[in-house]
Amino acid sequence: MYNYFLMKKILLIILGILFILILGFVFWANFFPSSFINFWNSYPVFRSNVSNTGLVNPQIEELLSATSSEPVLATNGKVIINNTTWNVEIVDNDIDKAIGLANRQVLVANQGMLFVFDTLAPQLFWMKDMLVPIDMIFLDDNWKIVLIESNVQPDTFPKTFGGGVKSKYVLEIKAFEANINELKVGDRAIYLNK
Repeated sequence: MYNYFLMKKILLIILGILFILILGFVFWANFFPSSFINFWNSYPVFRSNVSNTGLVNPQIEELLSATSSEPVLATNGKVIINNTTWNVEIVDNDIDKAIGLANRQVLVANQGMLFVFDTLAPQLFWMKDMLVPIDMIFLDDNWKIVLIESNVQPDTFPKTFGGGVKSKYVLEIKAFEANINELKVGDRAIYLNK
C-alpha cells in the first residue's frame, strides 16, 4: 500500500514538471518566435517542421522565409537580420541623408533608417544634431555586414564613423539592438519593400 502511494506521488510530480515544461514551451514560442525558430532550426531533424507547428505568427513566418533582398524601390521597407525585422524609412537623396535621424527625441525598438548609396565606397557618418544614441550597421552591396558601430552617443560629434570600410547601405537603429540581437560582421541582411 505504501509503494502504491509513493508511486502515485512520483507520477504526479513527473506530470506536474511536464505540464510546466509544456506551458513554458508554448509561452516561449508565442512571445519570442525568432529565438524559438533559431533554436529548433539548429537541429536538422526539426528544421523543416518548425514553421508547421502553428505556434509562429504567419506574418513573421513569411518574413523569415525570405531568402534574398529586393531592389530598394519604396520609401519604407523591412530589413531582416538573424530573424529580427526592423521597419525602416528609406533615405536615398542627399538632403535626407544629411538630416537622417537628427532632432528625433525617441527611437523605437525594431524601427530604423536605411541609407542607400549609389556605389560601394567608404560612407562617413556623424552624430550632428542627434539627440539619442544609435547603432550603425554598415552593409556591402551584397547586404553583408562589414562594420557595426554600437551605442554611438550624440556627444561624439564631429567624430565620423564608417570610413574604414566600403559600404552601400547603412542601417541606423536604436542603441544596443545590434548587441541584443547578436548581430556580427559577416551576417547577411535581407531587404523587403513591405
